[in-house]
Amino acid sequence: MRFERGAMDGLAIRKATADDLDAVMGFYAAMIDEMQGTDFDILWKHDEHPSNAFLRESVEQGRTLIGIADDGCIACALVVDHTRAPGYEKVPWRVDAPVEEVGIVHSVATRPAYHGRGFASRLMEAAIRNARDEGLKALQLDTFVTNVRSHGLYGKLGFINHGPWPIYYDDLGTIDLDMFEYVL
Repeated sequence: MRFERGAMDGLAIRKATADDLDAVMGFYAAMIDEMQGTDFDILWKHDEHPSNAFLRESVEQGRTLIGIADDGCIACALVVDHTRAPGYEKVPWRVDAPVEEVGIVHSVATRPAYHGRGFASRLMEAAIRNARDEGLKALQLDTFVTNVRSHGLYGKLGFINHGPWPIYYDDLGTIDLDMFEYVL
């Protein structure tokens, strides 16, 4: 992956390495704590979503992108792999491709202290570029129907909203989530 730095926005984006594992775990723990009970509560739970095992594996496999702010802290992060939750296969995706040719975006987050700076957009744009570089055909993701903030981000970036579909997660059960796709 290219190391990217925005001259004006104070964010460096790169793949997390094994040396970053503790910082990545700390980032997601802080996200859960800082967002809990706010208007933007992400409803994640410590070591459930995202689980420590998922984060460890994602970092080890080079699937975690992190955005590091000028202060040296991880400001934003996400994971792209090929793991679809049950229900993804029923969505009428525009790109009909084997799961190995599609990137599934997980755990997109920006710490509240860094909101409003465009960091999430930059991080998602980097994920799109990486997916193209890897020869993937599409990116797919889900988000809560009520998550207006993420709907705006994904729409601005050109993701197609396929509307709500029943998706199953161990920690949530079956829940209607809005399904987004970016055709590469």
